[in-house]
Amino acid sequence: MALKTQQGIVIYSPAIIQGEKLQALIKQITPEYITIIIPINNITIEKGVDIFINFWDNQATYEFKSKSLSSKGPAENLLNIARPTTLTKVFNRSFPRVVIKTGGQIFDCQGLKSHQCLIYDISGGGVLLTSITNKKTGDMVKLSFSLPDGEIYEQVGGIIVWKKEKKEHLFTYGIEFDKLSEIRRQKIITFINSEIVKQKDK
Repeated sequence: MALKTQQGIVIYSPAIIQGEKLQALIKQITPEYITIIIPINNITIEKGVDIFINFWDNQATYEFKSKSLSSKGPAENLLNIARPTTLTKVFNRSFPRVVIKTGGQIFDCQGLKSHQCLIYDISGGGVLLTSITNKKTGDMVKLSFSLPDGEIYEQVGGIIVWKKEKKEHLFTYGIEFDKLSEIRRQKIITFINSEIVKQKDK
């Protein structure tokens, strides 16, 4: 896995806002350092501070430790960190998933008739949910839901890849996203990565 510009990452350090996880973006990569954009004003980061980074691709989630070299702020919110010598693979699956347990709606393929559903977990590739609606494996559906971070997803296309009757009139479905835009997928992956970091620190 190679780091690249315009890549979304999560950074954190005990020396930055009491260890709060921050969404950031890689602006530039040189042989000596990586420049990161932190979209929060008035953050001062001293030279030599330990910085922990999580990032991901379609195959896995990775992390590495670095040190701050210099920062430009508060107006620019740019941070230079040392390039890592090694990367640790945290998860080795196409899309890491996290438990969320959030309500939503599952629609027919036209997006007209709907039933309530409960989403139990989510990944960049799809969701696990339960609903009273009775669908078949291979059916096309649409989903509307919101994540705990406040991001709202309306009429997201999906295909039912497996089905299990949990109890009478209640079904569990594994649903794979269909034609999900990369912008939306990356937002979901960013949320998941943030949740993974939180769970590791518990």
